[in-house]
Amino acid sequence: MKNLLKNNLSFFIPFILVWFVSLVWVLETPKLDQMIWINTHRTLWTDSFFWWATQLGEGWFFAITIIIWLLLRYKYAIIGTIAFAISTIISQGLKFSFQTLRPSEFFKDISYPWKYVNGVELHGFNSFPSGHTTSAFCVFTLWVFFSKKSALSPVFLGLALLAAYSRPYLFQHFPEDLLGGAVVGIISAILSVEIYQKYFGNKYPQLSRKGLLTGSN
Repeated sequence: MKNLLKNNLSFFIPFILVWFVSLVWVLETPKLDQMIWINTHRTLWTDSFFWWATQLGEGWFFAITIIIWLLLRYKYAIIGTIAFAISTIISQGLKFSFQTLRPSEFFKDISYPWKYVNGVELHGFNSFPSGHTTSAFCVFTLWVFFSKKSALSPVFLGLALLAAYSRPYLFQHFPEDLLGGAVVGIISAILSVEIYQKYFGNKYPQLSRKGLLTGSN
């Protein structure tokens, strides 16, 4: 775990800075003010943009990513599958443990002209943590680990942050849900690598060299 953190500081340091700045804002700003600020900073273009950005946290995107990893290295696909299982179990377990309300239900008795994105079905319950944020951070953290190129870390972090921000933008989550989801996603990615190394790494070294489209003699 220490090596994963040490070797990917270009990802983790910016993430920690963004996370703590966001935490301070969440703690000092009432939920209503948070959502009003997000809800008023929008355009027709950003409505479309963040609808697409939220797809990065969908289950189908995770599944397609695992297929891509399967083509590259069996190791990546196995780690991705483990990470998907861990992130889903933790995220869903927390959702049903906390039973928090989403914005549409939380503010149902407050008179305010909220603006919604057309075609988005609003949900009312199981808000914390954000499942889309969990999934996006899990996927892109793994991409950081697999790519081993520090120059790509800001790109992957940026994609994860866009997916996360899309959730309150679409009025599906509060910012605090994103903070929890991001942590769950990253922890799931780290645990999946640790589990792979413990149970597969030394026993099946060929998995690190081969994929459906790649191989090593």
